[in-house]
This record gives sequence, C-alpha cells and structure tokens, in this order.
Amino acid sequence: MTHKLLSCSALGLFLLSSVAFAQEGSSDFYQNILFSEDYEQQQQENQAKNSAAELLKKDISATNVLAVDANTPAPQTLSQALDDLEKEYGSAPLGLVWGASMSDIEKMGVRLIPQPMKDYTNSFMAEKLPNPLKDFSTVYLVFGDANKLYRVLAHSDMISNDTPQASKTLELYNQYYKLLDKKYGNAQQNYSLTTQNLDLNFSPNASAAAQSPESNPNLLNDLLNGSAVLYATFGGENVGVALAVNVDGNNQTYIEIDYRNLKILNENELNVLEAL
Repeated sequence: MTHKLLSCSALGLFLLSSVAFAQEGSSDFYQNILFSEDYEQQQQENQAKNSAAELLKKDISATNVLAVDANTPAPQTLSQALDDLEKEYGSAPLGLVWGASMSDIEKMGVRLIPQPMKDYTNSFMAEKLPNPLKDFSTVYLVFGDANKLYRVLAHSDMISNDTPQASKTLELYNQYYKLLDKKYGNAQQNYSLTTQNLDLNFSPNASAAAQSPESNPNLLNDLLNGSAVLYATFGGENVGVALAVNVDGNNQTYIEIDYRNLKILNENELNVLEAL
C-alpha cells in the first residue's frame, strides 16, 4: 500500500468539497460543529431507541439473509488468482508465477528459506519447485517490499575438473544461451578479456583469444582470475534475462540465470516516485 501526499491543489479540492457538503446539508454539518457533546449524546440515545423500535416491526426472514449472502462474491481460489497474475505479468520460469506473493508461492508447494541478499528485501532460497531445471540446483526468489515475485536467480551445479579451455563451462553456457534466445530473443553476448599482460605483437593467438571465448586456450584461468568476463542478455515481453559464467571461492565455475520481471520493477519504481 502506498501513501500519497496531498498537494496544495488536492487540499483545496477537499476544502471546497467540504463547503459544498455544508451547503447541501447545512443542518447536519453545522450541528456536528456547534452543538455540545451532551446534546449529541442525547440525540444518539433517541436515535438508538427509534432504531430498535423499527427493527421490532420488521420481519427479517432467513431468505432475506441468504439473499444478501448470495450477493457476496465468492473468495477467489489460488488457481484463479495465479491465472490472473499470469495474464497480467506473463509466465515465470521453473513453473512459478510472476507477481505471486510469498504465501501464494508456499501454497504451490514451494519451500521458502530466508536468504538475505544485499539491496534486496524478502529474498529466499527456494526448494521443491513446480518445474525445476536439472542443471540448476540452487534457486533464489525475490519478492521485494510489495510482496510480489519479480526476480528469479538460478545457479547451476559447480563445474570442477574443467579443461584449460573451460570446455565444460562453455558447453553448458552455450546450451542455455540457445534455449534462452529461442524463448526470449534479442540475445546480446558480452565477452571481454583484459589483454594488458599479453603482447599482441609476439602472440598470434592473443588477438583471437580476446575476440571469442572459444578461441581462448586459457579461458578457465582467465575466468578464475577475473581477466575474462562472459555473459549474455535476453529480452522478452516484460521480462529481462541475463546468463553469466561465474566463479566461486574454490576456483570452480558455474552458470547463473537471472530473470527479472520488468513490468513489476516499473510498478515498484512508480510507487517509490509517488511516495517521494
């Protein structure tokens, strides 16, 4: 829920509406301001007696009560609520639903384990996902202050005993690069290699290594020491995706896919702007 500040113009409209109300029902309006509390109390007691007398004259049947209940809208089921969210925000990966609350996700059978993440609120490690990916053993979900799922972060299993060319890492990266490009499109690969320690004049392979990760014979070492960076971005309808090769503290590589719902992110930004 957002809190809005009344602007000068909005405050003026409020005051004008109060004046208009006073003109239309001046007796009630000024009575609330001018008459004493004793007068008000006596008036309320008289009104209560009259109301009680009126109720005794009425025959409130069970059919009337049922009629009122019948007009009350039935509570929305979880399935209906998730369908509505999917129509509004699109489908999320791993069988999840964008915009779903923490409670909704848990009702889907997902186990949420609190996992603090810097600069993010309501972040969790997720287990027992509806549609898990076999290569990605660790998944994080972020709901933010609005309690709407807007970020899904998936980490692959660690890749150990890779070749100097990082062939295992590249194979997994290229596999998901093709799949994400097919689903979301707009693929943009970003590969950079710090060449300050390479003598391009005396190393014929140095230029090729800087142009393509597949052409770098020392890609694994360059990834581990931070000389090489490899990631790709994709963009679907209301969804932005990043695929990256990362390194852990034990000098192992892994693949990371970062999904973010752009529509919800934009809504969150607008809510912050309104609150300023």
